[in-house]
Amino acid sequence: MLLLPALFTACTDNGGGSEGATSVVLSRDRVDLQVGETVAITATVLPESLKMGVSWSVLDSTYARVNDGVITGKAEGVTYVVATSADGYQKAACLVSVNPEVRYRVKVTDEFGQPVEAIYGYPGMKTFLKAVTSDGDEGHRFTWSVEDPAVATIGEDGLLTLGAQEAADVAFVYDAQSLVKVVTEDGLGTMIPVRSSLLNGIRMNGEYQLAGLPILVEASESYPFELLYQGDAASMPIPADGINLALSNFEDFSLEKKDGVYTLVTGSVEQVSTILNASTIGDPRVIPIAEFRIEKSYPIKAQFAAASSSTLSFTWTEGSGVTADIARPYTICLYKDADCTDLELSYSIPASNACWSGRQPKFVFSGLTPATTYWFKVTDTTLGEEKESAVIPATTEPFNIVMVSSEPAAAGAVILAEDFGQLCWGADELSMAAGFDVATSSVTYNADTKKSFMYREAAVFVATTGQYAQRSLTAQTVAKKESGVRFAKWAQGATARIYIGPGYLFLSTKGYGTHIMTPKLENIPEGMTATLKITLHAAGKQSGGEAVLAVQRGKTYNEISSGTQTNKNGLDLETNVKTITFNGGITNLETFEVTIEGVVKGDRIAFGPTAENAKPEDNSNMMILSDMTIQIVELQ
Repeated sequence: MLLLPALFTACTDNGGGSEGATSVVLSRDRVDLQVGETVAITATVLPESLKMGVSWSVLDSTYARVNDGVITGKAEGVTYVVATSADGYQKAACLVSVNPEVRYRVKVTDEFGQPVEAIYGYPGMKTFLKAVTSDGDEGHRFTWSVEDPAVATIGEDGLLTLGAQEAADVAFVYDAQSLVKVVTEDGLGTMIPVRSSLLNGIRMNGEYQLAGLPILVEASESYPFELLYQGDAASMPIPADGINLALSNFEDFSLEKKDGVYTLVTGSVEQVSTILNASTIGDPRVIPIAEFRIEKSYPIKAQFAAASSSTLSFTWTEGSGVTADIARPYTICLYKDADCTDLELSYSIPASNACWSGRQPKFVFSGLTPATTYWFKVTDTTLGEEKESAVIPATTEPFNIVMVSSEPAAAGAVILAEDFGQLCWGADELSMAAGFDVATSSVTYNADTKKSFMYREAAVFVATTGQYAQRSLTAQTVAKKESGVRFAKWAQGATARIYIGPGYLFLSTKGYGTHIMTPKLENIPEGMTATLKITLHAAGKQSGGEAVLAVQRGKTYNEISSGTQTNKNGLDLETNVKTITFNGGITNLETFEVTIEGVVKGDRIAFGPTAENAKPEDNSNMMILSDMTIQIVELQ
């Protein structure tokens, strides 16, 4: 350190000439790296007209080495890398701090093993966090903490509890942030942000937006919105008369309040933004709620429409009416990043395509990764004139696949979880969206040579799931292997009338009723009886229709992997049966939770119509099943 001043002493005597360097400028004046890690810096000799190079050196080569500006850490310590102009007159130094090589890294997951990068929730919400290390060693000891315990607390077992509500008034503005930290016995760890807030989001034009995230709006538009707070069971709107709202930029934006509803009004200027701030009436504290941004005026108005764990659908308009919208050619793209550089899927749809069926353009992307954010953009390619929408973000619902194993499970364990939407691509009947089919009408669906589940290349666009978009479950041996062996051990009931659709299974057709059966529940401990909680998302053809969940015991069934139709499989729909009732039509996907007692090792659970061999002529047996999760509640 005592030698440092000498490094920056300019050698101003260049022999009386005027061609010498006047200074050396480095791209960085400090570098932090680990042992074995490399970082590159650059040096510029001034005046640049000299086009003069530099020579590189290290003050103490014990800690680092340098080769043409590329610095490599050698040992823990601090030194300087020096760049000297080629004429020897000028120097510049970069401080280099070399840290020990990291033996492993720590990351945070949820209880199902999904990565967690941030926690957002409401006061009193609880969630289990787990810490895992990159070295795979399960013997590490972890210490959890929260920087501000008023925001959240966390136990030794990773149970995080968000901070308590400070007032019972629904208009009270409560929002606090901190960091959750986890450290191993070696002192290595990581931190993730946590936010506890009564402000659960914003509902704008009927669409939900998470509080705190930037919201893209367009110039010269009006956007009615509501602030939502976390009620006892669900998000509820905050009464507009019970809260003060203000904008940081009131020149390019304004707020209107009429009949208890706030409306954001945007000006004509692009590339501007404003912060929406909220406060409780009579309370001086101000909380920033959201940032509204006007980036540009887009001729196509695109909106997120619906999501499942493996599908996202979007709708759009150019404002001239449905007839004009569906008469245009579009290119639609789904990206993995907000900058639209990492393309997930892209399709071109010809003008006046029959897939719209006379309805407003709406498209579904299927086969996506659960709990993942994607970005959507649509472009009108009419006569070569490209018109595009804003980039719209949307996130798939979380879902963690769990396959049945032979290892005995404990009470509380999830022993089976299947998301059927990961098995097929196609149009989404639930959202009445156009979609695509990977086959043509000439495909023989039951041929093992046709790998029809996992293709991504669209051949035919369709309006709703039908003859070409659905996949018969029977005898798709090759496709089933490609979709993963996890589905091979499921079985079909008395009639082979089950189809794979995008986001769901389609059970039964006109004149036939059928059932899907889980794999054998081999992870129920031998000699014990289990009480199971079965959670499923399903919908029926009509409101008031019924379906059953029934335990199947002591029989042999043709499984999906056999490639054989299962018309001979007889079911027991009289013993240990639970009935569910649908509250809407086929487009109303609902969540059902059913508890079944008396289940033993090797039993299956069947789902389908209430009668095994019913053959209705009114399609009333038709139903869909999106996913199913089975958890052991109790063992006796």
